[in-house]
Amino acid sequence: MTPSTPQHQNYLDAVAYPAGYTSTILQLFVDSLARWKDAQILDAGPVCQENITFFAQRMNRLYVCDMFICLQRVLNKQPKPDNFCKQLDYPPRSFDGIQLWGLVDHLDDDQARQLVERCFGMLRSTGLLMLIALEKEPKPAMINTLVIGRNYRLDVRLQQHLNLPWYCRHNRALMSLLNEFNIVKLFRYRNGVREFLFQKAGLTRD
Repeated sequence: MTPSTPQHQNYLDAVAYPAGYTSTILQLFVDSLARWKDAQILDAGPVCQENITFFAQRMNRLYVCDMFICLQRVLNKQPKPDNFCKQLDYPPRSFDGIQLWGLVDHLDDDQARQLVERCFGMLRSTGLLMLIALEKEPKPAMINTLVIGRNYRLDVRLQQHLNLPWYCRHNRALMSLLNEFNIVKLFRYRNGVREFLFQKAGLTRD
């Protein structure tokens, strides 16, 4: 994989969010991990049967931890826990890939740093981290699941039980939060959806 700078952007004809679109980075994420017959990945939710089936058919082992519902529970608690990532209690270097979907858009800077630090520890060397982020808060500000369909198409499904804050960030702010990782690829769509693929540094997979 050849790293690209954050300024490298590809534009596709895409309808306005939250309409579905074909994901370039998801395919790269999956194809890159498929070379390992024993690849293990973590899907950080929301829980979606279609996504579970998709990854289970392509990876040796899939773990699912719905961090969206965990965040909702934390926000409803008083006082709020110091670290909302306590549910991510997997051993170090457990995963070859982590799929965060749009989770970072709903985390303040402290929560985002906690999450990134935890993901860094859970990933093996050369492991991949994929996330999706919006350039600005959608109107209306509804929370959706991204559902994987044929040919890496992502469609949306409303999550009416979730009421989360929005912290949409520009590229430089996102890169700053993830500065422990190397950027592999950034793909920006005309509808404001941005897909990022990051890699944990390392010469070989540990």
